[in-house]
Amino acid sequence: MNMTTRTSYLDSMTSSNGDIWKTNKKQQQQQQQSDWYYKLEEALQHFYMQFLLTTTLYVMEPWERVLVISIFLLIILLFTYSAFIFIPFHVHNILKSVISTAWDVYIH
Repeated sequence: MNMTTRTSYLDSMTSSNGDIWKTNKKQQQQQQQSDWYYKLEEALQHFYMQFLLTTTLYVMEPWERVLVISIFLLIILLFTYSAFIFIPFHVHNILKSVISTAWDVYIH
């Protein structure tokens, strides 16, 4: 039985071809600097995975996950819409009543 020793690709690059490893590392650094969108994509994937882990959505089937996330987004949209529509009206009425009351107190 023939026994040969196996070395990984990384071991062969660092032990015998140190110069090649350095040039490959430089090329990788240049590529990483030029491809900012890959970093953005990785960051978004990281945040999405954190969201899945935090909300325990990772244990659901994909169709269940889509359903829960869409319901969650719908609720956020409805709250945002109602905030833009109703809060200015209520703030206007509160200020109107406070200013008229303060004006009456100031006059008398």
